[in-house]
Amino acid sequence: MSSALVLGSTGLCGSAILKYAQASDSFSKVTTVTRRKVDGVDAGVEQIVEPDSANWSKTLPESQVVFSGIGTTRAAAGSFAEQYKIDHDLNLELAKAAKANGATTYVLVSSTGASASSFLPYLRMKGELDDAVKDLDFEKTIILRPGPLLGDRTKEFKGQGEGTLRAIGTWLHRSAFQRLLSYPIYGDEVGKAAVKLATTLGPGYHIIDAKDLLAASDP
Repeated sequence: MSSALVLGSTGLCGSAILKYAQASDSFSKVTTVTRRKVDGVDAGVEQIVEPDSANWSKTLPESQVVFSGIGTTRAAAGSFAEQYKIDHDLNLELAKAAKANGATTYVLVSSTGASASSFLPYLRMKGELDDAVKDLDFEKTIILRPGPLLGDRTKEFKGQGEGTLRAIGTWLHRSAFQRLLSYPIYGDEVGKAAVKLATTLGPGYHIIDAKDLLAASDP
């Protein structure tokens, strides 16, 4: 069995990844690195608490499989420039540190529509990160591109239109019309699919689009 590291485990997708990783028989050990302690996790999960994320790359343990659900919003970060530092720069720094520590599998939660050539800053940022992680050449790289995310957010979450989008997404979820909103998906489904794909896909570079990600969360 291999060891797993979950980054961003206080967020919507990261917390779900942690939930399924700690329940999986595929991992002998699960570790998190967070700004604050995560409540309600198994006693066997090792929690590394470092309030300053700038120091996270120095604290990463050796882990064969690394999941990253790190991400924020422009509103929460204060500006797009500050969001970029987290969504792109921090993610890439940690991916590089994981590779240096011997990680062979890297699973990244990206976004549907991500492309380095997109005219939308958010999708361009996500695409740039996807490409940069690909260039690190892990034995297995899995890029998850979910549609609109559904589920309960933390109190700190700030996102424009969140209530309206969630209401529409919940209504369309797994309906005949789900493609109209790019296959909305619950964070819990992303977590389930992430762990499943990490342990079943073979080596190589895999991009899992919104439709296939939703299917991968099925039993």
